[in-house]
Amino acid sequence: MGHLLSRLFITLRRNLLLFVSIVVILACGTWIRTEWKNIQGIVSELPSLERAQQDVNRYQDLLTRETVEGLGRLSGAMVQQLDARIRTVDDDLHRLQREQEKAPPLVLTALNGPDTMAKSLTHAVTTNIRIELLRQERAYLVASRARVHAMAHRKEAMNRLAQLRQAHVEVYAEYQSALRRKDAFKANGGLGVRFHVGPTYRQLQALDKQVKDLWIANDAAYRAFLKQRDALNSAPAPGILPAFAVDVQRLTAAAEPLRERLLHARRLAAESYLWQAWQAVRPLLPIAFGVLVGWWLVPAAIRTLFYFVLAPLAARRPPIVIGPVDRRTPASPSLAQLSCNGSSLISAISQKAMLAPGQELLIRPEYCQSQPLGAIVSTKVLFDWHRWLTSIAAHLWMLKRLRTTQTAAVVVSPTADALDEVALLEIGPGDAFVLQPRALVDIVYRTGERPRIRSHWRLGTLHAWLTLQLRYLSFEGPATLIVKGCRGVRLENASTGRTISQHATLGFSRNTTYATVRTEPFIPYLMGRQPLLQDRFTGQDACYLYEEVPRNARPGQPGHNPLEVLLDAGLKAFGI
Repeated sequence: MGHLLSRLFITLRRNLLLFVSIVVILACGTWIRTEWKNIQGIVSELPSLERAQQDVNRYQDLLTRETVEGLGRLSGAMVQQLDARIRTVDDDLHRLQREQEKAPPLVLTALNGPDTMAKSLTHAVTTNIRIELLRQERAYLVASRARVHAMAHRKEAMNRLAQLRQAHVEVYAEYQSALRRKDAFKANGGLGVRFHVGPTYRQLQALDKQVKDLWIANDAAYRAFLKQRDALNSAPAPGILPAFAVDVQRLTAAAEPLRERLLHARRLAAESYLWQAWQAVRPLLPIAFGVLVGWWLVPAAIRTLFYFVLAPLAARRPPIVIGPVDRRTPASPSLAQLSCNGSSLISAISQKAMLAPGQELLIRPEYCQSQPLGAIVSTKVLFDWHRWLTSIAAHLWMLKRLRTTQTAAVVVSPTADALDEVALLEIGPGDAFVLQPRALVDIVYRTGERPRIRSHWRLGTLHAWLTLQLRYLSFEGPATLIVKGCRGVRLENASTGRTISQHATLGFSRNTTYATVRTEPFIPYLMGRQPLLQDRFTGQDACYLYEEVPRNARPGQPGHNPLEVLLDAGLKAFGI
């Protein structure tokens, strides 16, 4: 019943989540569709419209400059020249207006694509700008013609005034001359003039009539002069015509269709979060692509350089030798057993360490599966106080120390890690074995004759720097070392020369010639499936020790933390 209710609950939960997902997708469908349409419109129209706006601005500036320069050249033109230019402007206006009437609507051109729509809109706007500039030019030409015509009439009126003034001056001079002649004749006329008789008197009357006629003519000439002067003064003088200036607002109104379309596209772009995200990311795409290419090519280039330059250089360097290489005895009895059983596997899930009277055993507590009853048990804080850091880093601290009064067996087994196996490695008197302390879990030796541990620094060899192991620790016999390894431990003869993975190496005999060689072939190394270097062991009666599966290759092993990698590299450099 409980299983049925559990299955029913799981089914209801799964369908409820599916129902909620469907509701969310349907609710967001309209928004997604609208955003998608806006993105399509923005991507297709906005760049074309921005280029069209730039073209229109350049065309407007060029046409404005040409119009201003053309009207500047007509600043001193006569009426006939202005009339000819006005007729040309009228013809251009009629032609452009007919073309504008024949142009298809912009709605139809928008169906042919954004580029066609932008071109049609650009052509329509430039036509509007051309028409507007021609209208402003014609208005200025008409005003210029009116001013030139007014200036010509005023000049004629001024010439007429000068003529009337000259006529009045001449009549007045004749009047004065006649008046002087009359006065002179009257003074010298004698009795006939005085008594109004005779020919003399008749001459005087003729002179008097001439004076009266000239006075009337003088008065008429003066009145005509005054009339022309009053008319000239009352007539408005033509003002100074300012230089031609383009009405920018009217030009802006002519380009309004393109500007409105561009503002609409920009408004959609400003309101679209997807477009804003694209605009923010687009400048970074080339950089990101370069970083991605560098992410793949730079390591490949470095790997290639290391493989074809550094690794062959290291292979030509002298190998690392810890002890003399002319020994004829094996480094341990375990090596001698290889010729008997034909197998290099010396480990098992558990091993029996024989503890005789006068011997003591130091073991990590988690590897002591069983011990004899009555054994003397104590605690040793550090394996070696002279190398306290090495002891702590290799977990060789807080060790269990066992002593017995009779021969007994202690069962050693990895109780904390099911993948580990343990192996016994015997070191005879005068022999030594180079071992990584991390592999040591147990050691049996005579009481008071603890194995001596020696440090061997190799700072001057390229092999040490390439493997980042600058110090090697050797354990001198007599002693029995119990070592651990993942999925098994093997001890092999290096007389014919062998290569293994660096990560699997646990140790080697003192008379072994140790060096690094390049991994073969190149492609797996380039793809990161193999390391650059492998360990090479050679030497007569030499042996080396390694675990079946490298510890850093175990599933779930936390080896990718940068701090852990840095710590492991530091410990490896000191041989820990």
